Amino acid sequence: MPSSVGHDRLYILSEGSGRYIFSQRFGRLKAPVSFYVSMAELFGFLPEGKVVMYEISFGKEDEQEGQTIDLRPMEHRYRHPLIIEKFSSLEKGENFFIINDHDPLPLYFQMSMLFPKKVGWEYVACEGDLWKVRIRRL
Repeated sequence: MPSSVGHDRLYILSEGSGRYIFSQRFGRLKAPVSFYVSMAELFGFLPEGKVVMYEISFGKEDEQEGQTIDLRPMEHRYRHPLIIEKFSSLEKGENFFIINDHDPLPLYFQMSMLFPKKVGWEYVACEGDLWKVRIRRL
């Protein structure tokens, strides 16, 4: 289950269990549990069987405009440098979208190291070999 980054979020796991990544920590959660994830922190959850989890995001969803960069036809060695260069030129609050053929999570980790607490990361679509992510400068 991908997570958005760039808004504060509250998660409630009311049934089941699973493994998680929170910032750079890994572990296991078992219901019932709730926790708060602040802006610019990554949270991902992989369920173990049937789960019921709620995500409450404290942010605006009106920022759907922005340039879209389709990385799929591009050689892999050019993808990360292009996105890092594009992100470097953004002003606070500006964003753009990328389309990729796999989960670009390694790019998120690389950008988080280069730009600590500045990278907003929101999965917009995850369907087969199409992954669309909004990247925003916080």
